[in-house]
Amino acid sequence: MSRCDRIRPDLSAFADGTLPPRRWEQVSYHLAGCRGCRDEVAEISRVCSTLSLCSRSAAPETLTARLESIAGEHSAAPLYMASGPGDLPSTRRRRVRLAAQSGAALLAVMLSAVMLAVLVAPDPVRLADPIKAAREQYSMSTAAISATEAVGAVLLAHERGADLGEPTSYARRAAPGAGTRLAPEEAAALLRTATAADLTLSGVQRVWISDGEGRYRTADVRTTKVRGEGAQLEVMDARGDRFSSSFLPQFGATPVDAPDGWQFSLGTLPEQVAGRAAVRLVATDDGRAVASWWIDAVAHLVLWAERYDSAGAVSLAAGYTQLTLGSAEFHDDGLTQLISVQPASASQTEGWCVGPASCPLTLAGLPMVAYSSTERRGATSMNLVYSDGFQTAVVGWTDGVLGDDVTSQADQSAGLPAVNVWQSGPAVISVTTNGSPELMAAIREELPGEEPCVLTLRDRVAAGLVRLVGGE
Repeated sequence: MSRCDRIRPDLSAFADGTLPPRRWEQVSYHLAGCRGCRDEVAEISRVCSTLSLCSRSAAPETLTARLESIAGEHSAAPLYMASGPGDLPSTRRRRVRLAAQSGAALLAVMLSAVMLAVLVAPDPVRLADPIKAAREQYSMSTAAISATEAVGAVLLAHERGADLGEPTSYARRAAPGAGTRLAPEEAAALLRTATAADLTLSGVQRVWISDGEGRYRTADVRTTKVRGEGAQLEVMDARGDRFSSSFLPQFGATPVDAPDGWQFSLGTLPEQVAGRAAVRLVATDDGRAVASWWIDAVAHLVLWAERYDSAGAVSLAAGYTQLTLGSAEFHDDGLTQLISVQPASASQTEGWCVGPASCPLTLAGLPMVAYSSTERRGATSMNLVYSDGFQTAVVGWTDGVLGDDVTSQADQSAGLPAVNVWQSGPAVISVTTNGSPELMAAIREELPGEEPCVLTLRDRVAAGLVRLVGGE
């Protein structure tokens, strides 16, 4: 197409003086160098002048009035500005045109927002060490709810890199003489009383954790409890320096219900633990000892505890080496970590369960006793604590992914709670327990199964919009 062909459609508007300024300049520049187009503009101007000299009475008044009523406010506009071929300008057509233009603009804005949301949508959080994170959560949860909270404190310090020194030996406490049989209900009631003991005391507990080779990682825990307030636990490293300090608010009694098949006996002779008289409660399963507790004969406090593996060797032990009742004072230096969970009940406040579709109140026969949740930077995590007082399981639900082509992980290290972790859609589920492999399998059976994380366009748009609005 020649330059004249591109300019010619605008010549009439140029003659009328209705071109936009920029286009008017372009046409003017062309006319300055093109005689043919200048002659055409001159002819258009002459025709317009001739028409303007014609009397309006040349057309019937009724026709003029009708045309003006149809054109409305546009009656003075040239016909070449009509909405379409053969159409006269009108207010209705103008409104339709504006509505169409507004709708197109709105659609363009919406599409731009969707594209921007997809571009800024964050990738799923990649969990660097889910086994370690699961064990840390288990340690904090068991410290908060258990009578042997020192074990949880040491496990947590171990996961966080505390130097516990070279593995050492542990001498299993001497077995007492004959004991009397206790019904599971009586044993559970005895342990429930010891667990719920709300006393003021100070002392030192020592914890031994088996390495599976006959040696033990060990640490001292300086323990301070104030009745009605809670407990402070200070874990000491191999050099005797404080590695960590935790404060546990008063939690309340933990349900105690003996597992099916366990049998119990109570020693008839008193034993000495930290200079105090204690009675020994022993639990067996199919004739094999699984745990022992030494309970203060007067204060009804658990002074010592041992857990045994399938071969009968001690896998975990903890107890007071120093103890003073009735005197205690917290050490507040601003470095103590608060470890707190919410007690569970049969009827929770609406909205307490965040993340998973549901939070079962019982799991593999274990009742829920506590829970905690966090929501940070658009990622949600939920931890559910199940325990019967003997076996404990902590279930974690966290937004994120395990990694490329990884759908599950598991770890069973000697002396440490077993961990199973797997991908379930957009979340990672973890189970950490000190129970048997059969308990782990039963828990997994009742939880959502493995499923890869596949984010749809809708998911990415929603995540991107949250990031745009919330600034995360």
